[in-house]
Amino acid sequence: MSSNPYGQFMGVPMSRDDVDALLTSRGYGIVSLCREGAPYSLPMSFGYDGDHVYFGFIEDSPDPTKLEYVEDGATVRLLVTDVRGRFDWRSVAVTGPVGSLDRDDEAEWGHFVDTMDDNAWFLRAFERSDAVEAIHGWELAPDEVRGIERTEEVYE
Repeated sequence: MSSNPYGQFMGVPMSRDDVDALLTSRGYGIVSLCREGAPYSLPMSFGYDGDHVYFGFIEDSPDPTKLEYVEDGATVRLLVTDVRGRFDWRSVAVTGPVGSLDRDDEAEWGHFVDTMDDNAWFLRAFERSDAVEAIHGWELAPDEVRGIERTEEVYE
């Protein structure tokens, strides 16, 4: 038994395969940004290609604040959770710099759209509509990926 009386509630590290599976299957999480010491977090659909995380901000959204907080090279954190119960949950945090994607670079923009279409809450039909001009694509290059889980199997 652990000497930490709270250990049973805190979870254990996830394997890299389990982290990848959660990032591939979930498709949404919370992105946290920071500017001049002021935090800003928002729910975000994302795509994951096994190495990088991709997301898009819509310029004409009702709350354009996110565009004021994100810039090339800024460090962001994506938090993805799968909570099924008090003792059955998984959580992955991906932290690293983001870079703006070039819509005119067919390979780069195509990879963004394909990745979003694979596992984000993203409709390919949206990419082909006039509204696509309002999307700013971003790539998160992970410096740190951490996953923890608490499941019944872990503690049996």
